[in-house]
Amino acid sequence: MAFATLERSPPPFFRQGPSAAARLVFYAALSLLAMALDARWHLLGPLRLGIDVSLTPVVQMARSPWLAWNALSSRAQSLSRAQTELALAQKRNLELSLQAQREADLERQNVLLRQLLQLREALPVHATAAQIVAQARDPFSRKLLLDRGAAAGIEPGSPVIDAHGLMGQVTMLSPLSAQVTLITDRDSAVPVEVARNRARGVLVGNAGASAGGLQLLWQANDGDLRAGDVLVTSGLDGVYPAGLAVARIVQVTREPDSAFARVLCAPLAQVDSGRYVLVLTPQRPLAPAPKVPATPARRR
Repeated sequence: MAFATLERSPPPFFRQGPSAAARLVFYAALSLLAMALDARWHLLGPLRLGIDVSLTPVVQMARSPWLAWNALSSRAQSLSRAQTELALAQKRNLELSLQAQREADLERQNVLLRQLLQLREALPVHATAAQIVAQARDPFSRKLLLDRGAAAGIEPGSPVIDAHGLMGQVTMLSPLSAQVTLITDRDSAVPVEVARNRARGVLVGNAGASAGGLQLLWQANDGDLRAGDVLVTSGLDGVYPAGLAVARIVQVTREPDSAFARVLCAPLAQVDSGRYVLVLTPQRPLAPAPKVPATPARRR
């Protein structure tokens, strides 16, 4: 009985070609030959170009996660930088706005001071410049506080004016400050006259007058008064110099059953928004002439 024997080599169907060592030697030689040909005649340039073109999509796909992460991080940094720059720009804009407001306020103050200086040079009486530092909190009392007092030569009863007209009168005095009662106060009374026809009257403060807080009293119903007339101080009280602008007539109401017209006026001075004023020396009334004793007649 014959037994089959096992052969050491695989059947021809399962043969796998040359050995690994032979293939290594073959491919190494082929590589050296390709490098030599490429170095001598540059024969592998088109092959490298084709391989590069064919592998470009693969490389891009491999790089896409890193590119996406880089884009997101760059966008986040740009957004943070833009927010920081916006905050700095807003802060700078606010600083410039405050600076512009200060410059505008200083420009207005400069204009007011120039007007006061020109007015001071034109006035024939002594004048002291002062600044308004406070306003009375009582809504029924129109008073201001100045930063100059008796130490600066201010006297009780001194008229107070600005560049536009009469503001009021010093009613309370201390060494370093002075209280001014405005002409719109209910206790104020100023002898005035109409600049156009010299008609005299008394201008009083009237909080109920919606026109401007002033009313001209004791004007005949048929008097020659019209809206737009300017009232100036008459100088008859010995306190206010004659010719100071005080107010402007804004409304004249004549009622048939009344002997006097209702004349509402508005102050020319900036009684609610001024800052710098001039304090004038009050006018002194003329002293009466001394009486001369009569000499007895001589007897002849």
